[in-house]
Amino acid sequence: MTAGIEPSTTPIESDDAERYMLRDPREIVRVLQALTDNRALISAHLMPGGRPCPTALLEVNGDEVLIDGNRDETLNLRVLASDYLVCVSQLDRVRVQFRLQHLRRVDGDGPVAFAAPLPESVLQLQRRELYRLELIPGPVVTVQVQLQAVPTDAPPLPVRVLDISGGGLALGLTDENQAHFTQGRQFDTCTLELPDGGEPMRVRLQVAHISQRQELARYPVRAGCRFVGLSALAERRILQFIFQVERQRKARERRAV
Repeated sequence: MTAGIEPSTTPIESDDAERYMLRDPREIVRVLQALTDNRALISAHLMPGGRPCPTALLEVNGDEVLIDGNRDETLNLRVLASDYLVCVSQLDRVRVQFRLQHLRRVDGDGPVAFAAPLPESVLQLQRRELYRLELIPGPVVTVQVQLQAVPTDAPPLPVRVLDISGGGLALGLTDENQAHFTQGRQFDTCTLELPDGGEPMRVRLQVAHISQRQELARYPVRAGCRFVGLSALAERRILQFIFQVERQRKARERRAV
């Protein structure tokens, strides 16, 4: 199996993702064929348990797919013993997730491979469409930023988060603190505080762009930041928080109708 899977390929489970599910076999074949043609890396999570192992799609043929095996025979046996695989990948910055069941081993002259029926559905998630959550108005999320230019014993700067996604967040800046957030600057000691009952998370941020926000007098400047080296666990928690807030908003909208 191929190596080098990125940590952002953690499986996502949410009822809110249902609207991004592809069920037309022709669309499913199109997406899987694109993964094959682009030799996209895939993280296959063995269920139950969720142990990840790297692989790749080798072929999409009619009602069946073929995935790469592993040089480690022990891992191949675990694949066969699993109930199913949750496969996660990315294609053109779009997350692709699908389930493979009833795997069978294919032995030939070449490396080990596994065949499985075409998945019944494929989850296709555009980061900007799904993950970006506007937080004003909404739950209060803050980041404590330790400014590198001040002594290490100085208190961090609390900054309000305007929106958040699995890949980054936007900070609301005042006239007093915007000078610290120049494009390209990286902050390696930040603490993200989500109102989800969990502990604050240590994150690293890099400023991607700066823009003016005339509609928010309290935060006239917006600093779009990307996460640097975000762990799979932290990303999963952020996405779960986003899904939770979206569910709550939808519930309120239904009650208001």
